[in-house]
Amino acid sequence: MTRYINALLVFLMVLSAAAVYDMKYEAEIAAENINKKQAEIVQAREDISLLKAEWALLTRPARMNDLLARHQDILNLTPMSSNHIGTLADIPAKPVVPPVGLPTEQSADGSAVLPQIQDNTRRVQ
Repeated sequence: MTRYINALLVFLMVLSAAAVYDMKYEAEIAAENINKKQAEIVQAREDISLLKAEWALLTRPARMNDLLARHQDILNLTPMSSNHIGTLADIPAKPVVPPVGLPTEQSADGSAVLPQIQDNTRRVQ
């Protein structure tokens, strides 16, 4: 009887060792993936830094003034003044678009199409 118990214990020990080896192998793969992702993050940060430097170089005020002077005849840009700033009254009203499927009626002068609104409220006298 003890032989069977010993054989069972040896089998469980081998099975446990295989499980530990599998966990160690998976942990190594996870560590490699983490290192790979960290390297990608470092590369992306370097790319972002390079792109920011390039953007700063391309948008220098002196370069922009040179480009503006060179292409003034095409762009027709002028410096911004207070006349360029409008008020809310300068913005045209949004045209009324009736929902699809509802009956509509046209205004007397024909300039607007108004949806017919049904009044479903009951009036108490």
